[in-house]
Amino acid sequence: MEEHYFTAHEVVQQVHGLHSLSTLNKWANFIQKECEYPFQYEYIPFISHGRKGQTKHHRKTRVFSTEEIQKLQEVAHLIPKIGRDKALRQLFDVHETVDLMKHHELIDFITEIFNEKLRERDKIIHALVRQYHDLDKQILDLSHKVTRIEKISVPDSDNISSGWFRRKR
Repeated sequence: MEEHYFTAHEVVQQVHGLHSLSTLNKWANFIQKECEYPFQYEYIPFISHGRKGQTKHHRKTRVFSTEEIQKLQEVAHLIPKIGRDKALRQLFDVHETVDLMKHHELIDFITEIFNEKLRERDKIIHALVRQYHDLDKQILDLSHKVTRIEKISVPDSDNISSGWFRRKR
């Protein structure tokens, strides 16, 4: 089921205590910047009149879901009690949910993440150890080949003569 979104004009009409688009935009900008809350955007068509006649354009517009409108209504009720910033943070802050977790839940959550990271590191370490042993074996094999080739290619030390200088007898 597709969720229905409302434009800023419709939100101002629905939220009691919110009287202007300017205020709604200030709240929404604060929520996005300070609370890192992502709003939905839609491209809404509009017609402009210019020298060339009518042209159809699309404007990127912030739209609000029903859930967000309910939260904004709660913000409007909380502002007189605790202030704008605290009210907006309390209802929209993404990081606020971590603060509400109980300590043992938080410890369990952190432990689970830590163990997962530890398992990933162990896999990487085991892969590196396997690579090290394979490379060590290759080096050992290559060094044996080099010594065999040196033994085969080196002539007896008694008949060594340099190639560029020979004494005439």
